[in-house]
Amino acid sequence: MSVSGFAGWLRDTLLRLAPHATATGLRAVGRPGPDSPVVLTGNYTLTVRRLVEALAGRDAWLLVADSRGINVWCAAGGGHLTHHDVIAVLRSSGVGERVRHRRLILPQLAATGIERRLVREATGWEPRWGPARLEDLPEFFDRHERPRKAQRAMRFPLWERLEMALMWAWPMALGAFLILTLAFGHRVATVGAGVIVLGVGAVFAGLPWLPVTGGRRWLMYGGLALVTLAAGGEGLLALGAARPAALAGLAATCALAAGILSLDLTGTTPWYPGTINSFRNHFDVELVEDRCTGAAECVQVCPREVLAMDGPRRKVVLARPGACIRCGACIVQCPEDALRFRFSDGRVVEPGTVRSTRVNLLGRRAVPLAAPPRTPS
Repeated sequence: MSVSGFAGWLRDTLLRLAPHATATGLRAVGRPGPDSPVVLTGNYTLTVRRLVEALAGRDAWLLVADSRGINVWCAAGGGHLTHHDVIAVLRSSGVGERVRHRRLILPQLAATGIERRLVREATGWEPRWGPARLEDLPEFFDRHERPRKAQRAMRFPLWERLEMALMWAWPMALGAFLILTLAFGHRVATVGAGVIVLGVGAVFAGLPWLPVTGGRRWLMYGGLALVTLAAGGEGLLALGAARPAALAGLAATCALAAGILSLDLTGTTPWYPGTINSFRNHFDVELVEDRCTGAAECVQVCPREVLAMDGPRRKVVLARPGACIRCGACIVQCPEDALRFRFSDGRVVEPGTVRSTRVNLLGRRAVPLAAPPRTPS
């Protein structure tokens, strides 16, 4: 990786939660021609960079839609990347003049916001869902644009978990360093910042095995605070700075870091539903079996293998309901409105509401879907 490439990776990783936009429009990867595939993504800088890397050595057209500088999953869930944005960039980019076909590869993780049927009806293009992860695109194209079943599920490898840990840890560590420096000096501050980085990194590294949902998560976060405090105490002893006041300050720092992490760590992972949007009112996806015709659109877009086809019955079944992250992609894509949300208080959110609204930063479905932008036809 070049120096500039590393600097870009570090910037985008540290500021991963913040929007960072790159230019929209059509880009050439390699030397694409009239029969080369067209791949769509949002204009989040980190995603575009990684998509170009994933397509290295291949010829493709990259169509960058306006996702307001947000990654495709968050943008689609928050109403910042919808079928309107796809239609707009198809019409304005001139891609139709560059290719003979009308096949468009959409990112599977944008299925919460992009209604494939509406793109087809408005443009004549035939949208297809790509694999859940960018690194699977080469094999996807080798298999004639058909992903393997396992490639529809969202993996969360160690290297990416550690990137997320860095995103969480650095602002907390910086804040702790500044406060502890003012109160106790730089030696205590260095220990405090260091144990925060190590503690957050340990949580993300152990994510597949740690209880981060349900009531047991409080034991995990409490244990995290105690373990980081113990490690920090050992560090202070080694530096000869283990004064009672410094230990108390370190204890408060560790407890605060664990508390901040507990707010919605799960919401920044692709494996678990956010805790904010179901606080005190849990909800699940519900299948209305009488409506299901076995179209399996929902199975194609589920990133957690919650849904599966029952071939003999020609029906979809909830195969792994406990793995559901409640993204709503299955509800948006189902042509028969056979899926919906049901809250623990009995309230039902029907498909029409899911399609016409998006989720705000507090996890509430309170963002009306914007009107389509005006674009040249």
